Amino acid sequence: MTSNPVVTLSSGTVEAVIDADHGARLSSLCFDGQEILLQRSDNDSLSWGCYPMVPWAGRMRDATFVHHGVTHHVPGDRDPLLAPHAIHGLVYNAPWKIIDASATSAILRIDFDHRWPFAGWVEQLVSVDASSIEMRLTVFMNDPAMQKVAQTAMHTDMPAQVGWHPWFVRPVQLEAAFKSMYVRDSAGIATTQVVTPTTLQLTGQTPSPLDDCFTDADAPPTLTFGNGLIVRLESDCSHWVVYNKPAHAICVEPQSGPPNGLNSEPLAVLPNQPLTRNFRLTALGYP
Repeated sequence: MTSNPVVTLSSGTVEAVIDADHGARLSSLCFDGQEILLQRSDNDSLSWGCYPMVPWAGRMRDATFVHHGVTHHVPGDRDPLLAPHAIHGLVYNAPWKIIDASATSAILRIDFDHRWPFAGWVEQLVSVDASSIEMRLTVFMNDPAMQKVAQTAMHTDMPAQVGWHPWFVRPVQLEAAFKSMYVRDSAGIATTQVVTPTTLQLTGQTPSPLDDCFTDADAPPTLTFGNGLIVRLESDCSHWVVYNKPAHAICVEPQSGPPNGLNSEPLAVLPNQPLTRNFRLTALGYP
């Protein structure tokens, strides 16, 4: 275990910097010397780098979810524009432990704290090769029989969701096509209604303003940056959120379920059955 909260990984054209103290996020990602992530400019923990979203991704309606008939509350967001909902999980602005690190890979871990009503932890593995970076998130649940806390002893499984929230710098052009899109309600949160996104313009220099969740991708999304760099985004996550409203950045977020997914499409984690998802970014045209 290392005490330095910053790890730099490098291989071939790829250089990535991991900031353990700020949610185990990528604070920098360069391909062939070109930075593709928005850098930190103030104390805002939501709007820079590329960070894990665990144990839920996107907004959770009213900071509340129901599991096996029991209603649970998590801290709502303090931003009046986001309240009373909760957003992006509990670990994106928390310090993680660096378990292991080398020149090309690192493993980081964080335990769930009192804000989460289940006992468990998360690990992120980040690795680079000559033209790619891959991140792997795994959510574990503690064995209830080993717990001393009465609050957790009743739980035989827990709901969970994972995802990543990258902030890509403009100018950039997104190429993506999806068969399905979730309808948002007046609060901007995905409902369970799914439609075909026939009128959306995901491609081109002036795409439609989006803050939407898509699924059933025709192919991996790609990003073409100002100098011609093309980066392919691949994930075994089933959903993608595209947020392109800011003039200075665009977010293309793989998630294991839709926003408010702990209520609408929860995934179960058991002591012997963790939840694992991967996210890979590859610079095309390099060996």
